[in-house]
Amino acid sequence: MEINIKSKYLKTSPYKVRPLLNGLRDLKVEDAFFKLNFMNQKGAKMVLSVLNSAIAVVKENDLEKDNFYVKAISCNEGPRLKRRQIRARGRATQILKRMSHINLVIADKSEIIKETNDKNIAKSTNKNGENKPANK
Repeated sequence: MEINIKSKYLKTSPYKVRPLLNGLRDLKVEDAFFKLNFMNQKGAKMVLSVLNSAIAVVKENDLEKDNFYVKAISCNEGPRLKRRQIRARGRATQILKRMSHINLVIADKSEIIKETNDKNIAKSTNKNGENKPANK
């Protein structure tokens, strides 16, 4: 089972959030939670809130959160607020206030193991449904 969680229009630049996400991929949900708790950055708190909502969905569906891991996590750029700053000689320069969208996908490890076993069984049978002989 996969659970997709999105958080949109976060008021931080995606360039600041992406380095945090690189260390979270393929971790257990609990390990990612503890890792984010000790990060002292604004983006870490935002990612932590997304992870907490994913954990809440797991608990709501009466599933064990020990089996889940972070399958994919990404941060994309959202809309930019365009502001002007007054400069010398009556000129103005543009300031871009960037926003982020965070996408989190957590998956159950037990289902992945089942899928790989099913694929191995399918490979071991031939077109007629008979088992292939062992390697000679």
